[in-house]
Amino acid sequence: MGRMIAGYGASHTAMMIRRYDPTAADQRRIREAFETLRAEVDELAPDVVVIVSSEHLNSFFYDNYPQVCVGIGDTCTGLGDAGVPAAEVPLATGFASALLDAGAARGFDLSWSADPRLDHGFMAPLTLIRPGLDLPIVPIFQNASTPPLAPFWRSAQLGELIASVVAERPEGERVLLLAAGGLSHWVGTPGMGRVNVEFDEGFLDCVRRGAVGELLTWDVPWVTETAGNGAQEIRNWVTVMAACPSPGTVTAYEPVTEWATGMALARLF
Repeated sequence: MGRMIAGYGASHTAMMIRRYDPTAADQRRIREAFETLRAEVDELAPDVVVIVSSEHLNSFFYDNYPQVCVGIGDTCTGLGDAGVPAAEVPLATGFASALLDAGAARGFDLSWSADPRLDHGFMAPLTLIRPGLDLPIVPIFQNASTPPLAPFWRSAQLGELIASVVAERPEGERVLLLAAGGLSHWVGTPGMGRVNVEFDEGFLDCVRRGAVGELLTWDVPWVTETAGNGAQEIRNWVTVMAACPSPGTVTAYEPVTEWATGMALARLF
């Protein structure tokens, strides 16, 4: 059987690359946390990285917008949007195919996209964590922007499905899970630029306690109202937390107003 060797959560914003100011202490602390995560991933030496993130109407549009979509094929293309470098990234085809098969067999209807295009929601954290972009990934798009939005318990079920697939993978396959997105931020609305520290700390308290069950009771409209439309990306964290429920460790949190986002990194298991 395969093995989930670690799970992480990392906020994403293209501004952490294109508008990084090393003289700003809050930005520097976030970059240092990414450097620590990079070193940990190097040491863990995963065979596959399953990254659960959300996109921003760059890969999909209203003519075809899935709730959950798995990238398949040999490679995927980093779009190079918003100041994040363009790149080609290898895909873990075997794992992606197994995930699609398991979803179909167990009543989880997953969409798929061949040789998918990845925007900064995927590429910004990947660029910082693995600059060589040489690890095979399974990109999982989870809708966090376009109503109707699924309840958070559905995100947890996705995590449980991923965990079951890992257990059925070849002996010794080492799988690392990465959730990208959040925390509080408003995108393209009058609230843009705000950060709700109280909301972020409440969410991170659940991370520290491994209280994924509490997060499943959070009301989707309430999250948008309280922490912005961008905060819906916490569902990606819920997915990874549900794959292996356990207390987490928050390695960094900063309300970076220059990036208009509550930024956090954490070991989820």
